[in-house]
Amino acid sequence: MWRRERGSVAPLLAVLVVAAGAAALGLGKIGGAAVARAQARTAADAAALAGAVDGKEAARAMASANGARLVAYADEGNDTSVAVVLGRARASARARRESGRRWLSSAPGPLAARRGDGLAPATLAALARAEQILGRPVPITSGYRSPAEQAALWARRASNPYPVAEPGTSMHERGLAIDVPLGFVPMLAAIAPDVGLCHPYPVADPVHFEACGHR
Repeated sequence: MWRRERGSVAPLLAVLVVAAGAAALGLGKIGGAAVARAQARTAADAAALAGAVDGKEAARAMASANGARLVAYADEGNDTSVAVVLGRARASARARRESGRRWLSSAPGPLAARRGDGLAPATLAALARAEQILGRPVPITSGYRSPAEQAALWARRASNPYPVAEPGTSMHERGLAIDVPLGFVPMLAAIAPDVGLCHPYPVADPVHFEACGHR
């Protein structure tokens, strides 16, 4: 009897193992699809912002820099609309240019004034997505830094509570990094992977976030 019972349990265990594996695979695919959609949205936002200022080729280059392919582009007055494909995910975005400014139509308000800050389109796109999710502006304590500003910060690095990159090596100088207030870090870190922001130094420099994929 024990042999018969043991013989019947073994196929059941095999079925359970296969079912668990299939469920894990399905969850992995769902999670991967969600990440791809988020990355595609960020790429579309960045491409729209770049296109609103510098035209179609700039939009194409920005989409490519974010791992996507530009599949549609149109200028209609001051509006630029784009569509990108990243893997199986497709996303669209629209940006508007007026009086030298640019912003995402899906994220009005605080981003409208950031054009003069020197932040790169990829950073602006990630911030726009973050503000959409959070429903509030992302407070920035430090964004773009000129080489002179970075050099001055480097000279005072001994008194800085966080690490300071050597001039010429900081992502801030490329408009691809921001610092936020320490109290805001947990809120932004929680959604950073979904909007295209990386948090490369969570212990040494927790206030520092970067647009992903540009190092």
